[in-house]
Amino acid sequence: MKQALLGSQIFCGERFYDDHALLIDGKSIVDIVDKNNTPDNFNKIELDQGILAPGFIDLQVNGGGGTLFNNSPNQESLNTIIKAHQFFGTTSVMPTVISDSMEVLEQCINTVTEEIKNNSSLLGIHIEGPFFNVKYRGVHQKKYISTINSDYLNLFESIKSFPVMLTLAPECISSKQLKHLTSLGIKTLAGHSDASYDELDEAIKNGLDGFTHLFNAMSQISAREPGVVGAALHFENTFASIIVDLHHVHPSLIQLAYESKPKGKLFFISDSMATIHHGEPSFELYDEVVSESNGRIVNSEGKLAGSSITQIDAVKNAYQKCNIPLNQALAMASRYPAEYLGIANHLGSLKPGYKANLVHFDSNFNVHNVWVSGKQIKKKSS
Repeated sequence: MKQALLGSQIFCGERFYDDHALLIDGKSIVDIVDKNNTPDNFNKIELDQGILAPGFIDLQVNGGGGTLFNNSPNQESLNTIIKAHQFFGTTSVMPTVISDSMEVLEQCINTVTEEIKNNSSLLGIHIEGPFFNVKYRGVHQKKYISTINSDYLNLFESIKSFPVMLTLAPECISSKQLKHLTSLGIKTLAGHSDASYDELDEAIKNGLDGFTHLFNAMSQISAREPGVVGAALHFENTFASIIVDLHHVHPSLIQLAYESKPKGKLFFISDSMATIHHGEPSFELYDEVVSESNGRIVNSEGKLAGSSITQIDAVKNAYQKCNIPLNQALAMASRYPAEYLGIANHLGSLKPGYKANLVHFDSNFNVHNVWVSGKQIKKKSS
């Protein structure tokens, strides 16, 4: 079906277009043209102002729709999570499994393996843990923190058909093991770590290319040791993800990170939990009830346990509270994560031949319309 979307400002991933139309043919984008040059054989759809942008990409999604991937590592729950995020314009996700038993990890990997061919919004899997420094385990249960061994390596070697992100503490893994993981094509990131600058420098030489939820669950900057935070800001060729719910990181530090990292190297993640698009403010995590209050999710120890935002919230917070220009905030929720994962040749921008994953939202950052592969899955009610 040939569609022409008109009536809104269009953000292509780099710049805004006024008085233009986005042309879609089937699952793909054809072009962005002056609205007066819209071909007659395209079905015209008038949008109610607002902004039409690339669908958001979230590389750290723990849950949504009332379920956590760890708790229910099956296809039904995975699709529930994906649909919960699609409602808010996130059209591509990396479901995330946090530190747990080997059985749960295997189930999560098997579920993604089975579903990756059936759901175009599913990118792969983000494995967060269990190779962490206990000092910075955060909400991850101590009993699941582990060192890497042949069982884990054999499991990772079995993954052939989709991208994998692995968050680990570089000081808790050998250089040889890290080299082997990156040779498998796994994207390795530092997180839940107390690594020194020198340890991180060595890890980067061996393939580490990112940092997970910057400022959280990692050593901070001091006068004589940059810590993981300082190293993340210093190493220009590395990427870093950041949670912009205004609870995990102070707005001034989000702005500092934005100003410190080269353009394109900082991107948003939600680190979202089961509360997304679900009426209940509480859920189970590691057999205890975790609750949301005023946007904060904490466990019984008072530790932050993920977030209750989606990427549209991150864009809004970055723009309104952190002095990040809107074009950059949108790119940090779409194009930049696509570039990190190596999928920016077909996702994260509105260019000819790219997948027609789109989000349409108003000036208050309310999402009205969403398309996945050219199919409209959410439509503003009249």
